[in-house]
Amino acid sequence: MISEGLKKQISVFLTFVIFIDFMGVATVVTLFPHLLLSANGMFSNAITEGNKLILMGIFLAIYPLGQFFGASALGKLSDYYGRKKILIITLVGTFVGFLGSAISVEISSAALLFVSRLLAGLSAGNVSVAQASLLDISTAETKSRYVSYGQMAMGSAYIVGPVIGAWLSQSTVVSWFNESTPFWFFSAILIVLLIITFTTYQETQMAPKREKINLLQGFQQIYQALGDKKLNKAFLVWLVFVSGWWLFESFMPTFLLQNFHFTTVQIGNLLAFNGALYAAFQYLIVQKVAKKMSPVTMARISIGIAGIAIISIGIAHNTFQLYMGMIAFVLTMGFSIPGIITHIANMAGDKDQGQAMGMVNSIQAFATVLVMLLGGYINSINSHLSVIAGGAVVILSWLIFIAYFSIKKMTNHALDITNTAI
Repeated sequence: MISEGLKKQISVFLTFVIFIDFMGVATVVTLFPHLLLSANGMFSNAITEGNKLILMGIFLAIYPLGQFFGASALGKLSDYYGRKKILIITLVGTFVGFLGSAISVEISSAALLFVSRLLAGLSAGNVSVAQASLLDISTAETKSRYVSYGQMAMGSAYIVGPVIGAWLSQSTVVSWFNESTPFWFFSAILIVLLIITFTTYQETQMAPKREKINLLQGFQQIYQALGDKKLNKAFLVWLVFVSGWWLFESFMPTFLLQNFHFTTVQIGNLLAFNGALYAAFQYLIVQKVAKKMSPVTMARISIGIAGIAIISIGIAHNTFQLYMGMIAFVLTMGFSIPGIITHIANMAGDKDQGQAMGMVNSIQAFATVLVMLLGGYINSINSHLSVIAGGAVVILSWLIFIAYFSIKKMTNHALDITNTAI
């Protein structure tokens, strides 16, 4: 039995793991437009701008492609072998991936960058493992709060990551800084995380599930998720929602570069602003509201507004309109993401939290791969289109959610479960 004091220590550590993972992602998204699209970038100048945009979509997609194959299986492997062992493996893989990315930028090798980002994606299961571990130590009363911790970590990562990435890449800050420096920085951070994991993290999975694991777990989990009569509707909402969210999120830096002529530092500052607002909103508002409002209500009132906010960003004519749209987007996503994830967690069995979170991450990775590949092509047609399309898809996910979930329907569902139990 894990004491309350130890639960607090574990939750802080796991939140930091999620924080570091998303900080690395935020840094890469910030760096890629200038690293890949500029005249002196890693792509040959013989390649047209439109083809560079398509290639950038492929390079962005390779990370979630690795995540798709890695996170799904790793989430379930952590149910099988325990959280600690799998967490250590994923952190080693992430370290090697960032180290390879640093070297690729130093020697200007697009091929090595591609491979290193794939490895980092394969190792991104540390997020699903950390989420499952947080759920291991949660109760019905604390589950929403622990899910919110992960969202706070993600928001905080988008405060620190873009700024660190932007400034560490600028030779005007320190003469020997360049676009490889952020990758060297994260490699060092990951070594420290590994040491902490070995020495302080305590296993939270007390009842291992001995089930067969295979490398195609991601496809199987998506099939199972969308075929599960209890969870398929919630997972369908998550699939559509994530598709719209990441179509916008992945190409927002490119949109800012092409339409507002933002520098890497300006892109980093805007992402940091979004992250600061998101984290503060999670801490000051969402955690308190989650105690009084059901996850279904949180999602029902926010998803549609988030989609409208994204569209407003796509048609913004000046930076004031841009920031107003960003604020609306961030605040509504503060309710949407934890609302949907907590709803899925509540519907899954207590012993299947690792698998459920693996499904969540598998679907997110699969959807992200598709929209990044498609988004590069869409962006080559019109730089506004990927943003507007992302907002429209988020609105579609809201309409599906409204069709399937309501307070009355969920109350009846809960009564059916109670009557069955009796």
